[in-house]
Amino acid sequence: MKSSRRLGPVAKLAKQRERNAASHLGDSLRQADLTQKQLNDLINYRDEYVAGFKAAGKAGLSSVQLRDYQVFLSRLDSAILQQQQKLVASRQNCQQSQAQWQDEHGHSKMIDKVVENRRQAENRRQDELEQREQDDRPRSSVNIEDPKA
Repeated sequence: MKSSRRLGPVAKLAKQRERNAASHLGDSLRQADLTQKQLNDLINYRDEYVAGFKAAGKAGLSSVQLRDYQVFLSRLDSAILQQQQKLVASRQNCQQSQAQWQDEHGHSKMIDKVVENRRQAENRRQDELEQREQDDRPRSSVNIEDPKA
């Protein structure tokens, strides 16, 4: 069996690993986008809540209402902080996934190149063999009729 054909399963496995890494990268990117959207939603909700708090404050608030606003605002700030930490981790995961995909992509391309180089070498050897066989065959003699005969 030709060495280029023996490398076929290796190349196929490398392609599969590259596809898996690309899929994982896509999942990581989608998760980072979702995490960013959730953070933006929390920040927008906090801003709306603060605006509502200010409007209610102008109308006058009891100490209990003021404390409830402050407690809820503190919880929102805590949720925003947690979401920011989650976003940082998600972005780090994206970077790791991208590095993994790049490694797998490079590995796959290298194997493809090895397979192609071997295939070309095999084709050259085959061409050389055929040429030698042609050169070794006796040439058919050309009968030139003697006009004197």
